[in-house]
Amino acid sequence: MPKFTLSRRSFLRGLAAGTAATVALPALEIMLNRNGTAHSDGSPLARRFVGMHFGNGVILNRFVPAAVGASWALSEQLMPLTNVKDYVNVLSGFENKHADKITHHEGMAGMWCAHPFIQLGGLNSKAGGPSIDQVLASVVGKRTTYPSLEVGCSKRVSTNEGPTMQFMSHKGPDQPQPPEYNPRNVFQRIFSAPPPDDPSRPSRIDVLDAVLADANALKQKVGKPDKLRIDAHLESVSSLQAQINALPPVCIVPPMPTETNTDTAGREPLAAVSKAMSDLLAYAFACDLTRVASYMLSPGVGFSVFPGDTEEQHIMSHDPVGSAAELNQTIIWSVQQYAYLLERLKATPDGAGNLLDNSCV
Repeated sequence: MPKFTLSRRSFLRGLAAGTAATVALPALEIMLNRNGTAHSDGSPLARRFVGMHFGNGVILNRFVPAAVGASWALSEQLMPLTNVKDYVNVLSGFENKHADKITHHEGMAGMWCAHPFIQLGGLNSKAGGPSIDQVLASVVGKRTTYPSLEVGCSKRVSTNEGPTMQFMSHKGPDQPQPPEYNPRNVFQRIFSAPPPDDPSRPSRIDVLDAVLADANALKQKVGKPDKLRIDAHLESVSSLQAQINALPPVCIVPPMPTETNTDTAGREPLAAVSKAMSDLLAYAFACDLTRVASYMLSPGVGFSVFPGDTEEQHIMSHDPVGSAAELNQTIIWSVQQYAYLLERLKATPDGAGNLLDNSCV
């Protein structure tokens, strides 16, 4: 009898209320070689990239480690990276200078596009070339369902300074790639199913029910480790759906206040959205739906009000002495979100290792 094999691009399929439903599979042992170092057909494991951005910079003497080399120690603002320090390299002392100067614009353009921005008059500009994620997507994204994913967390973006400041991802000077800020929409896109808010369409739980028969049939053909992995995968999908359903219907940002907004009912749910987006990216990577992503945690001119604060981070950054303690905590919070993404990738198996082993973030 021929040995049962399974392609890396296999899906569980079913019908939910007459609508086709699919759930991608993670890397299973049956898809890999004996050592788990390559796919069963000999092709290498996927390599992945995430560009993650938070705005308004850092406090250098609290961010840059005091020592270099293998013995370097985490600085105050990098302490959230304790559990993934062995994966982290801190590159400091670099500059990517621009001939033209518009505060914040040269940072966004230099970091992500490595092209001078194109002035549009006043404080407006657009990207001068493609961003690094789109350069990579044009090469490594051709074989995945989505060449790249663009997601964001804080929606308090400056909308009157041109595309350079609104977006971190660009295919070219006039091709910005807007991030999706609603985890439900990202979830819908990944699962290729209708939004859970629509009562006339199947819910995500229906989607899982729809593919259960296919999952059970597959489990009869694979070994015990793969059976356990399939069960764990479906359980994590269900958990992720519950997490997303607990968020507000949409991540609504109130109009920009003229003074500090202390109304807790109008606060962005940043912590919940950030966690959901990291979980979704890990899922998309695990199932090889994409290998490239950009994640704009907060924009280049960050008007975000972070958890525990009552003032916009951008205002704090212009008063680094009077607002030093509060600004410091916003940076630590941002690094915590980066650390969570790394830990989430590290906790997700990929071949003989984990997703973080095969990712650049």
